[in-house]
Amino acid sequence: MASRIGAGIWMGAAFAVALAIALPILAVLGAGDHGTDVALRATARFSLLLFWLAYTGRALMILFGPAFAGLARHARDLGLSFAAAHMVHVALILWLYQGLGKSPIPHFVVVYDTAALVLIYLMALLSIPRLQTWLRPWQWRLLRDGTMHFVALIFLVDLVMVPLRLGTQHPMAYLPFAALAIAGPLLRLAAAIRHRMAVSVAVA
Repeated sequence: MASRIGAGIWMGAAFAVALAIALPILAVLGAGDHGTDVALRATARFSLLLFWLAYTGRALMILFGPAFAGLARHARDLGLSFAAAHMVHVALILWLYQGLGKSPIPHFVVVYDTAALVLIYLMALLSIPRLQTWLRPWQWRLLRDGTMHFVALIFLVDLVMVPLRLGTQHPMAYLPFAALAIAGPLLRLAAAIRHRMAVSVAVA
């Protein structure tokens, strides 16, 4: 029960922060195309920060020691916080689509973003211990790790490849977040290699 209450607090706080990011932007710039686009980019970056911490927490602990143990311990809370905060981003996307009457984003981006959203909220739902018992441990690990890797790929495509393909007037604004999107999978890979080497040494 305590863990559920704690996760709820994390999720509520993340959702509130995402709203606190989006609403002032919409208030100042308006809820038209420009204001909504700016709010979308800002909430996407906040979502990325939460996701990145959840995605890399254990890897950072393996690579750099117990200083990151707290981050690894709260990976589930951070992942659920990402799902909660991202709801604001999704609402802004739907608002933008409603205002334009058509998708302003390339079709292929809409398809894989939609698939990622389905997996994100399915994983969030199945993270509830009672519902998680529906799955075998290996099935849960496959869903969890597969979803996390897929979302990491989506962020990499959205923050690196799409801006390069479509062009952007402010490339430097993408740089820090593109660096995070690239660093996340590399950290996970490095941690997996180190873990496997440590297991091999222990067995030998």
